[in-house]
Amino acid sequence: MEKQLAEIYNKIASKIASMIPVEWKKFYYLGEVENDKLSWSSVFYFKDAGDSEFVKSHSIPEKYNVPNEIYKELLDELNELLLELYECFESNEQALWDQVSLSVDNTGDFDINYLYNVINGDDGQVKRQTVWAYETFQFMPKEGSYSRKILNKYISESNK
Repeated sequence: MEKQLAEIYNKIASKIASMIPVEWKKFYYLGEVENDKLSWSSVFYFKDAGDSEFVKSHSIPEKYNVPNEIYKELLDELNELLLELYECFESNEQALWDQVSLSVDNTGDFDINYLYNVINGDDGQVKRQTVWAYETFQFMPKEGSYSRKILNKYISESNK
């Protein structure tokens, strides 16, 4: 199983690297699989080598003039790899996770974490992704955005 996992990790990291249209320093990836594959999602954030700000993957088409169809096709391929990773756990009778978090830097160093029982009915996908990005690498969504409002509420509730 370890060899199989290493191959899948490499495929996921390579796919993400191929989706980033600029030179990058580091990226953070979050994959979610809900309710035994009823739904799934992938999102990543990367730091452009020439910038100090993180860019959310779903901003690539607009920010870098990448056709939306191409981005969606690559995202679908990334999601297929996410499901391949999940199915590796299933077929080897391992505990099934809700989220997988991967960070990779441009030297090849990487870290991977599996999160269990983090998806519940109260928190939507946007909140989970926003809180994960904030807690993982202190990402702050743009002021006034829906994600920022969610994060501000989360922070104020956490400080009580």
